[in-house]
Amino acid sequence: MKPVVVIPAYNEQAHIFEVVRSTKQYVPGIIVVDDASRDTTQAMARSAGAITLHHIVNLGKSGAIKTGCDAAVRLGADIIILMDGDGQHDPKHVPEFLNALKDKNVDIVFGSRLDLKAMPFVRKAGTKLLEFSMRHLFQVNICDMQCGYRAFRTRVYPLLRWNSNNYHADAEITARTGKYHLFYKEIPIRTIYNDPYKGMTIIDGLSLLGKIFIWKIIL
Repeated sequence: MKPVVVIPAYNEQAHIFEVVRSTKQYVPGIIVVDDASRDTTQAMARSAGAITLHHIVNLGKSGAIKTGCDAAVRLGADIIILMDGDGQHDPKHVPEFLNALKDKNVDIVFGSRLDLKAMPFVRKAGTKLLEFSMRHLFQVNICDMQCGYRAFRTRVYPLLRWNSNNYHADAEITARTGKYHLFYKEIPIRTIYNDPYKGMTIIDGLSLLGKIFIWKIIL
Protein backbone atom coordinates (compact mmCIF):
# COMPACT_ATOMS: atom_id res chain seq x y z
CA MET A 1 0.00 0.00 0.00
CA LYS A 2 1.05 3.57 -0.69
CA PRO A 3 -1.48 5.68 1.24
CA VAL A 4 -1.52 9.48 1.16
CA VAL A 5 -3.55 11.59 3.59
CA VAL A 6 -5.24 14.70 2.16
CA ILE A 7 -6.13 17.46 4.61
CA PRO A 8 -8.00 20.64 3.60
CA ALA A 9 -7.25 23.57 5.88
CA TYR A 10 -8.52 27.13 6.18
CA ASN A 11 -7.17 29.31 9.00
CA GLU A 12 -6.21 26.26 11.05
CA GLN A 13 -2.90 27.44 12.50
CA ALA A 14 -4.06 26.44 15.99
CA HIS A 15 -4.55 22.78 15.06
CA ILE A 16 -2.78 21.85 11.84
CA PHE A 17 0.71 21.22 13.26
CA GLU A 18 -0.58 18.63 15.73
CA VAL A 19 -2.88 17.06 13.14
CA VAL A 20 0.04 16.52 10.77
CA ARG A 21 2.46 15.44 13.50
CA SER A 22 0.05 12.87 14.90
CA THR A 23 -0.94 11.54 11.49
CA LYS A 24 2.66 11.01 10.38
CA GLN A 25 2.93 8.25 12.99
CA TYR A 26 0.75 6.16 10.68
CA VAL A 27 1.22 7.55 7.16
CA PRO A 28 4.34 9.47 6.09
CA GLY A 29 2.74 10.98 3.00
CA ILE A 30 0.51 13.93 3.93
CA ILE A 31 -0.77 16.70 1.68
CA VAL A 32 -2.22 19.81 3.32
CA VAL A 33 -4.14 22.12 1.00
CA ASP A 34 -4.12 25.62 2.44
CA ASP A 35 -7.33 27.12 1.09
CA ALA A 36 -6.25 30.78 0.95
CA SER A 37 -5.78 31.04 4.72
CA ARG A 38 -5.06 34.43 6.23
CA ASP A 39 -2.86 32.99 8.97
CA THR A 40 0.20 30.72 9.21
CA THR A 41 -1.59 27.47 8.36
CA GLN A 42 0.67 26.62 5.44
CA ALA A 43 3.89 27.33 7.34
CA MET A 44 2.74 25.30 10.34
CA ALA A 45 1.77 22.33 8.17
CA ARG A 46 5.08 22.41 6.33
CA SER A 47 7.06 22.62 9.57
CA ALA A 48 5.23 19.49 10.78
CA GLY A 49 6.39 17.60 7.69
CA ALA A 50 3.49 17.85 5.26
CA ILE A 51 3.59 18.61 1.56
CA THR A 52 1.69 21.88 1.26
CA LEU A 53 -0.33 23.32 -1.59
CA HIS A 54 -1.80 26.80 -1.52
CA HIS A 55 -4.95 28.23 -3.07
CA ILE A 56 -4.74 31.91 -3.92
CA VAL A 57 -8.55 32.08 -3.83
CA ASN A 58 -10.69 30.27 -1.26
CA LEU A 59 -12.45 27.35 -2.99
CA GLY A 60 -14.03 25.76 0.07
CA LYS A 61 -13.58 22.24 1.37
CA SER A 62 -14.74 20.64 -1.88
CA GLY A 63 -12.14 22.43 -3.98
CA ALA A 64 -9.40 21.88 -1.42
CA ILE A 65 -9.83 18.11 -1.19
CA LYS A 66 -10.08 17.88 -4.98
CA THR A 67 -6.74 19.68 -5.31
CA GLY A 68 -5.23 17.36 -2.72
CA CYS A 69 -6.60 14.18 -4.28
CA ASP A 70 -5.36 15.19 -7.74
CA ALA A 71 -1.91 15.75 -6.23
CA ALA A 72 -2.01 12.40 -4.41
CA VAL A 73 -2.71 10.66 -7.72
CA ARG A 74 0.30 12.37 -9.27
CA LEU A 75 2.42 11.16 -6.32
CA GLY A 76 1.46 7.58 -7.10
CA ALA A 77 -0.80 6.94 -4.11
CA ASP A 78 -2.94 3.82 -4.30
CA ILE A 79 -5.06 4.84 -1.29
CA ILE A 80 -6.27 8.34 -0.39
CA ILE A 81 -7.42 9.15 3.13
CA LEU A 82 -9.44 12.32 3.74
CA MET A 83 -9.21 14.08 7.11
CA ASP A 84 -10.26 17.51 8.36
CA GLY A 85 -7.65 20.07 9.37
CA ASP A 86 -9.34 21.27 12.57
CA GLY A 87 -8.35 18.28 14.68
CA GLN A 88 -11.79 16.70 14.91
CA HIS A 89 -10.63 13.47 13.26
CA ASP A 90 -8.44 11.32 15.51
CA PRO A 91 -5.44 10.00 13.51
CA LYS A 92 -5.42 6.81 15.59
CA HIS A 93 -8.21 5.53 13.31
CA VAL A 94 -5.96 5.66 10.22
CA PRO A 95 -4.73 2.06 10.72
CA GLU A 96 -8.36 0.93 10.96
CA PHE A 97 -9.14 2.46 7.57
CA LEU A 98 -6.08 0.83 6.06
CA ASN A 99 -6.91 -2.51 7.65
CA ALA A 100 -10.42 -2.39 6.16
CA LEU A 101 -8.88 -1.79 2.73
CA LYS A 102 -6.76 -4.94 3.01
CA ASP A 103 -9.90 -6.61 1.71
CA LYS A 104 -9.28 -6.26 -2.03
CA ASN A 105 -13.02 -6.14 -2.69
CA VAL A 106 -13.50 -2.95 -0.67
CA ASP A 107 -13.29 0.28 -2.68
CA ILE A 108 -14.11 2.88 -0.01
CA VAL A 109 -14.33 3.04 3.78
CA PHE A 110 -16.55 5.58 5.54
CA GLY A 111 -16.00 6.86 9.06
CA SER A 112 -19.11 7.04 11.22
CA ARG A 113 -19.17 9.41 14.20
CA LEU A 114 -19.92 7.72 17.50
CA ASP A 115 -21.58 10.81 18.98
CA LEU A 116 -24.53 11.05 16.55
CA LYS A 117 -26.94 9.86 19.25
CA ALA A 118 -26.04 12.89 21.36
CA MET A 119 -27.14 15.35 18.66
CA PRO A 120 -30.03 17.75 19.36
CA PHE A 121 -33.36 16.30 18.18
CA VAL A 122 -33.73 18.55 15.12
CA ARG A 123 -30.23 17.81 13.81
CA LYS A 124 -30.65 14.11 14.54
CA ALA A 125 -33.98 14.03 12.66
CA GLY A 126 -32.38 15.84 9.71
CA THR A 127 -29.48 13.40 9.68
CA LYS A 128 -31.89 10.46 9.68
CA LEU A 129 -33.85 11.97 6.77
CA LEU A 130 -30.67 12.41 4.74
CA GLU A 131 -29.60 8.88 5.59
CA PHE A 132 -33.04 7.53 4.54
CA SER A 133 -32.86 9.40 1.22
CA MET A 134 -29.36 8.15 0.44
CA ARG A 135 -30.31 4.58 1.30
CA HIS A 136 -33.43 4.49 -0.88
CA LEU A 137 -32.17 6.56 -3.81
CA PHE A 138 -28.61 5.22 -4.03
CA GLN A 139 -28.71 2.00 -1.96
CA VAL A 140 -25.90 3.15 0.32
CA ASN A 141 -26.75 2.09 3.84
CA ILE A 142 -24.44 4.00 6.17
CA CYS A 143 -25.16 5.92 9.35
CA ASP A 144 -23.12 9.05 8.67
CA MET A 145 -22.98 10.20 5.06
CA GLN A 146 -21.63 13.62 6.06
CA CYS A 147 -18.54 12.49 7.95
CA GLY A 148 -15.48 13.69 6.04
CA TYR A 149 -13.16 11.04 7.47
CA ARG A 150 -12.93 8.36 4.79
CA ALA A 151 -10.51 6.41 2.63
CA PHE A 152 -10.73 5.04 -0.89
CA ARG A 153 -8.64 3.39 -3.55
CA THR A 154 -7.13 5.72 -6.11
CA ARG A 155 -8.45 3.55 -8.94
CA VAL A 156 -12.04 4.54 -8.08
CA TYR A 157 -11.26 8.25 -7.65
CA PRO A 158 -12.37 9.10 -11.23
CA LEU A 159 -15.81 7.69 -10.35
CA LEU A 160 -15.97 9.54 -7.04
CA ARG A 161 -14.63 12.88 -8.31
CA TRP A 162 -17.34 15.32 -7.30
CA ASN A 163 -18.77 18.50 -8.79
CA SER A 164 -20.35 19.88 -5.61
CA ASN A 165 -19.23 22.94 -3.74
CA ASN A 166 -18.12 23.06 -0.14
CA TYR A 167 -19.49 20.49 2.33
CA HIS A 168 -21.80 18.80 -0.18
CA ALA A 169 -18.76 16.96 -1.55
CA ASP A 170 -18.93 14.37 1.24
CA ALA A 171 -22.52 13.51 0.39
CA GLU A 172 -21.85 13.44 -3.36
CA ILE A 173 -19.00 10.97 -2.82
CA THR A 174 -21.48 8.82 -0.92
CA ALA A 175 -24.04 9.08 -3.72
CA ARG A 176 -21.45 8.20 -6.33
CA THR A 177 -20.49 5.14 -4.30
CA GLY A 178 -24.03 3.88 -4.81
CA LYS A 179 -24.32 5.10 -8.40
CA TYR A 180 -21.29 3.06 -9.48
CA HIS A 181 -22.00 0.10 -7.18
CA LEU A 182 -18.73 0.41 -5.31
CA PHE A 183 -18.07 -1.92 -2.39
CA TYR A 184 -17.88 -0.10 0.92
CA LYS A 185 -17.40 -0.54 4.64
CA GLU A 186 -18.20 1.74 7.57
CA ILE A 187 -16.11 2.00 10.74
CA PRO A 188 -16.89 3.90 13.96
CA ILE A 189 -14.69 6.90 14.77
CA ARG A 190 -14.25 9.23 17.70
CA THR A 191 -14.77 12.92 16.99
CA ILE A 192 -13.03 15.80 18.77
CA TYR A 193 -14.90 19.09 18.53
CA ASN A 194 -12.39 21.90 18.95
CA ASP A 195 -14.69 24.40 17.21
CA PRO A 196 -18.29 23.93 18.39
CA TYR A 197 -19.60 26.63 16.05
CA LYS A 198 -19.01 24.43 13.04
CA GLY A 199 -21.75 22.23 11.66
CA MET A 200 -24.59 22.06 9.18
CA THR A 201 -27.63 24.30 9.70
CA ILE A 202 -31.25 23.35 8.97
CA ILE A 203 -31.06 25.38 5.74
CA ASP A 204 -27.89 23.51 4.77
CA GLY A 205 -29.63 20.22 5.43
CA LEU A 206 -32.64 21.10 3.28
CA SER A 207 -30.34 22.25 0.50
CA LEU A 208 -28.44 18.97 0.68
CA LEU A 209 -31.65 16.95 0.62
CA GLY A 210 -32.60 18.70 -2.61
CA LYS A 211 -29.17 17.96 -4.03
CA ILE A 212 -29.57 14.24 -3.29
CA PHE A 213 -32.70 14.11 -5.42
CA ILE A 214 -31.00 16.09 -8.19
CA TRP A 215 -28.01 13.71 -8.16
CA LYS A 216 -30.37 10.80 -8.66
CA ILE A 217 -31.36 12.41 -11.96
CA ILE A 218 -28.07 13.81 -13.26
CA LEU A 219 -25.36 11.43 -12.02
